[in-house]
Amino acid sequence: MKLNRKALVVSGIAFIIFIGIAISIRLTGYFLFDAQLSNRMSKQVPADYVSWFTQLGSGVGAVTMTVLLTAISYYLWRDRVGSIWYLSNFLAVAVLNQVAKVIFVRDRPSLNELVGGVGYSFPSGHSSMAFAVYGGFLILSWRFLNRSGKVILGIFLSLLILAMGSSRIILNVHYFSDVVGGFCFAAFILCLSYAFISPRRKQKETHHVTT
Repeated sequence: MKLNRKALVVSGIAFIIFIGIAISIRLTGYFLFDAQLSNRMSKQVPADYVSWFTQLGSGVGAVTMTVLLTAISYYLWRDRVGSIWYLSNFLAVAVLNQVAKVIFVRDRPSLNELVGGVGYSFPSGHSSMAFAVYGGFLILSWRFLNRSGKVILGIFLSLLILAMGSSRIILNVHYFSDVVGGFCFAAFILCLSYAFISPRRKQKETHHVTT
């Protein structure tokens, strides 16, 4: 089966960045300006201002949005293969992120049970979920959008992902490297799996057109 090379390349880049961050944390405890950025952002931006962003990446928020966006893909675009891929990847990222946390065993800058700031810190689960839900949907919807739709949705979802990741630093429950690591972790899983299902989606689309 011919694989999507672009997706494989992006997956490889995300994996290399993730491993680089993980090695730095293992050897030194930090990555680049972790402590300085976390400390500055948590003091300068009001936590109440970003608390709703973090709720979108919580368990209930992420599950709700995933189910809603899966339904949109399945019923609006009739994209059965893509919908299954999207939902499966959300579950894979959610489970594997917890496995990664146990492997790296990094303490949080602080604990805050009210915003899900419990357990180990790396990689950030909220950031991974944000990328899986909204980044995954961007990949899923890309072929069904015109140029304007791609630009508008791409900018909106990218800003949403960044806002959700930043909220974890502002709330002081994650370091900068936890958030970037979470993004890269989800990107690696999404792009690697998409490299395999992308040709199948094209086959289904071609079959639909010819019939």
